Amino acid sequence: MTDNGTRERSFRIGQTEIAARPLAPGLYLVATPIGNLRDISFRALATLAAADAVLAEDTRTSKTLLAHYGISTPLYPYHEHNAEQMRPKILGKLREGGKLALISDAGTPLVSDPGYKLVAEVVAEGLPVTGIPG
Repeated sequence: MTDNGTRERSFRIGQTEIAARPLAPGLYLVATPIGNLRDISFRALATLAAADAVLAEDTRTSKTLLAHYGISTPLYPYHEHNAEQMRPKILGKLREGGKLALISDAGTPLVSDPGYKLVAEVVAEGLPVTGIPG
């Protein structure tokens, strides 16, 4: 936390702390590693660190990734069992200028997870969606 109570936006590679630049509002589809945590891009790490929240299919898997890189962004579940309830809340946050990252268990979101309907609704509302390679 900073002196004014806001969260530091950074990630860590080994012992090196790297500041994450602010994001523009929108939904970020962030690809995550399949098998080896080191197979992730700096851009993906910076996006996860700078987001207001990370939406994850399985928070247990995602916690491991965030903890490994010292990322303290709040993590919320978004999966097939809660998608109908979560989508309106997520859309509301995006309409308010939120910066949200969507990740799947591994790989690129939307290939085989419940993010498709969310992205379709975000696009239909004319809100920004950005793909971030992992």
